[in-house]
Amino acid sequence: MSGYRCTAVTEAQAGVQVLAESIALPLYAIEWASDEVLQCLIEDIPHDHHAAFLRTGARQDSDVFLRWTDGSSEQDLADLTCCLAYPDPMGSACTIYAGHPGKCEWAYIDPPYVAATARADQILKELGMPQAPGRQSGR
Repeated sequence: MSGYRCTAVTEAQAGVQVLAESIALPLYAIEWASDEVLQCLIEDIPHDHHAAFLRTGARQDSDVFLRWTDGSSEQDLADLTCCLAYPDPMGSACTIYAGHPGKCEWAYIDPPYVAATARADQILKELGMPQAPGRQSGR
């Protein structure tokens, strides 16, 4: 595990999972998180609020994040545009929590060109176009 990623984990509660399944379908296939235990995607700086990718969102440019807070059993969902869709995915602000001082994990793990390439591949996939030869898509 990278030292840049928060180590907080959780499992989606049954009611939250049902709610996530009821969110409108996007224009392309839904991608769900591959693990039952979801790990926070926010930078490993002191924070009580956590978030993990749960599924693709209701819009082409959104994802559904499961959010939770330390010391509480409450969970909620946010269907929002993640920072990878913005012109500067390596920016200083997290888009999952407004005003959160941290960045998402990909701001540290992937070099900027990897993040940009992943976003370009995602757009090509959404448009039904093949990705550039020799590249593998990443999230």
